[in-house]
Amino acid sequence: MMAKPEDDLELEKQADYRTYTLAGNHYEIGRQSVMIMLGEESARVTEEEAAEVAQLLGLSIEQLASLDMRDEPPTEERVEDEPLSPSQLSFARDCLQVIGNFHPPLMDEFEGWADALGLSMDSILSTLSLGMEAQSPNSSAFAWRRGEGIMVGRNHDFTYRAKTRHLIRTTPVAYYATVGMNDGLLGGRHDGVNEWGLFVAFNGVMTAKHKRVQPGIIFHLVPRILLETCASAREAIMLAREMPHLMSCSYIIADPQEMFVVEAYPKSVRVREAEDNYIAVTNHFIHPELQGLMRSPIQENSERRLSMIVSALQEAEEDGDPWQIARDILTDHETPVCGHTDGLATLWSLVADLTNQRLTYSLGAPCRNQFQEIPWPGNVQDRESMYET
Repeated sequence: MMAKPEDDLELEKQADYRTYTLAGNHYEIGRQSVMIMLGEESARVTEEEAAEVAQLLGLSIEQLASLDMRDEPPTEERVEDEPLSPSQLSFARDCLQVIGNFHPPLMDEFEGWADALGLSMDSILSTLSLGMEAQSPNSSAFAWRRGEGIMVGRNHDFTYRAKTRHLIRTTPVAYYATVGMNDGLLGGRHDGVNEWGLFVAFNGVMTAKHKRVQPGIIFHLVPRILLETCASAREAIMLAREMPHLMSCSYIIADPQEMFVVEAYPKSVRVREAEDNYIAVTNHFIHPELQGLMRSPIQENSERRLSMIVSALQEAEEDGDPWQIARDILTDHETPVCGHTDGLATLWSLVADLTNQRLTYSLGAPCRNQFQEIPWPGNVQDRESMYET
């Protein structure tokens, strides 16, 4: 029996939907993230308050309790308990180094996080390296050309346990301004746009188990890095192809002129280009060189959603309202694209016009929540004048 929208309404109401702005250098952005999350204006965080960030750190309550949560800095005599095994910690440190190679300011942001919580850097590394074989977030996304412009739409589907659902506007010093969603993972963005009109969104893919994974970049940091450092889709796919990826995943990448899907396996990255003025992605690889890697329990569901989206875009009337077309796709319950079962529950949705710089988000399932107009992240003229002063 297919789940109904009312089945998970109470679970949606229990989630932590928030919208806020982070600005300054990346160290300050890291500290601001913790303070906003905890509702604190002071940097002094109690052990009880820190426990609220268990899901953000990817730790159990017991592991949190073992960390050094004192207000004063640790002394040389104090040895902090490690939440990771020695081999896991070594791997996590190597991943951190890779992240720093591709976007050095994130190192400062992680340090800001750790300082605000009174933790060592080692204590927050699990969310940057673990969970590679765990349940992956699912989603449906598409981009298509309407006249001279490009529209994008996306639903983010995952488990109800992911209660943190924050829409974050970020204006970092010396990097591009962005707006995007995070479900509680350290420093991450699951989807969003930047001031140049670049759109990036992550889609989970479940494949055959990786025999040996080299240190790389965890999925939730890839959109963040691309959005803060790239001005075009071409630039973003070039950087995405250079990155060592830690997980199997797909990224839909579009700008006001072009649209692509990057399909990433830890040992292989391939790019799909748009056909017939549209491109779509769900939760399986389509590139012929990667299709044989699929081992997904939701393969049939993913294929069904992709087929529905492609058919809807093919059949869309030229003079139809593109915003309504996108929202009709994202609120579909027959396939369903808008899901209400755990693991495939739609937690948020977006529709954007990249050419005319118009962005809307539905914070919650789009079938029962309004798409809200979200201010575009900065603009190039403002940024250039800021540098001049």
